[in-house]
Amino acid sequence: MSQGPWTWAEQWAAWQAAVASEPGGLFAQWIVLVAISVVAGLVIFFATALPLHYIYYVRRREDAARWKCQPKRFLPDRLNREAMRLSTVNMTIGGVMSGTFITYVARGGWTRLYFDWSEYGLAYLLLSAALAFFWSDGWAYYIHRASHIRWAYKAYHRIHHRYVATTPWVTVALHPVELAMQVVANYALLFIIPIYAPMFAIMLVYVLVYNIIDHSGVKFTSRIPWQPSSMFHDDHHRHFHCNFGQHLTFWDRVHGTLRRVDRRYGETVFGGRGDGEGDEFVRY
Repeated sequence: MSQGPWTWAEQWAAWQAAVASEPGGLFAQWIVLVAISVVAGLVIFFATALPLHYIYYVRRREDAARWKCQPKRFLPDRLNREAMRLSTVNMTIGGVMSGTFITYVARGGWTRLYFDWSEYGLAYLLLSAALAFFWSDGWAYYIHRASHIRWAYKAYHRIHHRYVATTPWVTVALHPVELAMQVVANYALLFIIPIYAPMFAIMLVYVLVYNIIDHSGVKFTSRIPWQPSSMFHDDHHRHFHCNFGQHLTFWDRVHGTLRRVDRRYGETVFGGRGDGEGDEFVRY
């Protein structure tokens, strides 16, 4: 008598094979994987955003001068609830896109993903992790900056800038088109170079969690060398057309769009460089 699979990986593979062999197996598999992706994303989002909201915006609201990036400005409750709903919708859309991609991979679709870390060795794994992060952050910068072109900003990106004083709920409160562009850009790399699947998943979680922190409206410094303080992105919402980067100031420094000390910025000052002659970058 043969024994059943005993590791989670073998059990997962056996379940995939069983589902795939049944009539309607593809649809059932897609539903399950999409559901898992949606729930996982929402759990990470709420597990990060809720504590930040409760600790700072409920318990320490009256002490805003000590912790808030913009202590004299709070997002109205109506906009906060709107942002929460929109972020929830977008997290769901992102989960559907991710679950669909995972279904494609599970059905044998071609990618450069690999699942055994030793296949390319530890050195390549670490190098590819850095490349994947740089790729994701670069695309985030260029997609974001393109969304600040006058027509694009007015057409769809202005939605995200309704929230001048950010909160954790604002993180993905944006037009679904922007979300889709970033998801596609991230996954495109998986067709270009070999990427270790668990590492890629961890990177996506890191990107989401730090985006929540950066949108929290709370003054956080960072001990991670490449990660600026939360003031970097808060200044983007406060001053609109500058600081387009996601986790690195590198792209803004290269293109001159990092906020400068003595320049004027505002919603109608397009271009990313503000008005004025000051050349000193703000330090984050």
